[in-house]
Amino acid sequence: MKNKRFWTYENKLVLIVFFTIGFVFFDRLAINYLFPMISVDLGLNYTQLGLLGAALALTWSVSGPLGGFISDKVKSKKSMLAVLVLAFSVVSLMHGLAQSFAMLFVLRLLMGIVEGPLIPQTQSILAMESSKGRKGFNLGFTMNTSNALFGSILAPVVIVALATNFDWHTAFYLTIIPGLILSFVILKSVKNPDPVKFHALHATKSTEKIKVKDVLKHRNIWLSIVIFSLVMTTLMAFQIFGPTYLVQAKGLSETMMSFVMASFGVGYAIFGFLIPTLSERTGRKPASLVSGLLLILIPLSIVFVDSIPLMMLLLFIGSAGSGVIGMSMSVIPVESVPLQYSGLAIGLTIGIGELIGGFLNPMVNGALADIYGIQTPLYVAAAAGALAFILCFLYKETAPAKVKLTPDQDAKTSFEV
Repeated sequence: MKNKRFWTYENKLVLIVFFTIGFVFFDRLAINYLFPMISVDLGLNYTQLGLLGAALALTWSVSGPLGGFISDKVKSKKSMLAVLVLAFSVVSLMHGLAQSFAMLFVLRLLMGIVEGPLIPQTQSILAMESSKGRKGFNLGFTMNTSNALFGSILAPVVIVALATNFDWHTAFYLTIIPGLILSFVILKSVKNPDPVKFHALHATKSTEKIKVKDVLKHRNIWLSIVIFSLVMTTLMAFQIFGPTYLVQAKGLSETMMSFVMASFGVGYAIFGFLIPTLSERTGRKPASLVSGLLLILIPLSIVFVDSIPLMMLLLFIGSAGSGVIGMSMSVIPVESVPLQYSGLAIGLTIGIGELIGGFLNPMVNGALADIYGIQTPLYVAAAAGALAFILCFLYKETAPAKVKLTPDQDAKTSFEV
């Protein structure tokens, strides 16, 4: 009867991780929604907007795996988690003190350093504490749904409302409040995982040594790296340049812009886990194709549609393109190699995708926007989405229900071919 209670430690941990990851993406994306105000106040151009997005992505891509390695060595994982949450909240507050692009740039670098380790650490702790049959839901709910809810729905609405009623400096100051609360809750409620359970989770039972080049030889892995880089290019170009485009080119108020961007977030929260779930029956390849096609709607809808209700509807539908993000980032790579090499496959996909889509993409698009106009990054986003859709045709199906093999058997067979 005890396990049937809702307020179990597992459920409590899921909620804590849900809010932690949610506020990570809230703070990461907040500057994109406030940039129309910041740019006027500080006299910033589109190249600098791109550089601010690239700075965080660069340090995030490095600190993520490094921080995950360090967290494996520390005795108190909950203390490290609480410190990191407090640290990124302080850095977020300091954005309100910025009086120049240089200071903002340094703060974005710092933000990436302290936020990067939070994802692998929270997911690792949650994986160890998840009961049988709950791991997939726990990880997907805390990663995808919280990302969409806080980063793409609440962030544009709340942060813009605060900036409109006060100013953008005050909006950043107030972001420290949830961080202080979360740090306290983590210290009081989170338990340090059992070291034996941790090492068992990461133990590799096979003595076979696989090099990076061997993993990359598999068609699905290098395809996933390329496709994830392209969909990251589409998503980041939309999230970084979309708010400023809607205000400066479309003439929307900051408040209306926030609601338009939130319509994408609502769909992202729903389709982010719905598409991968449906792919269990339809197959990974068909789901990726449909999702990839709808992804193209996201940048095109805000460029070519003037009706706000229609634009919001198309953004909601286009948010189903988020499904191909999860498919290329983790689902297909995991099913394409033996289980003990899935970490390497996912790490390569996310690392390279973040560097291309999150680091290089904003810098290049920012420069293009200054030369050819703020709509240019959105055209690049549409082209990247179209190319990702075409490449999805080359995927080799991995869904167990479609290939009639268990995941491990299919992965092993695919890896050896």
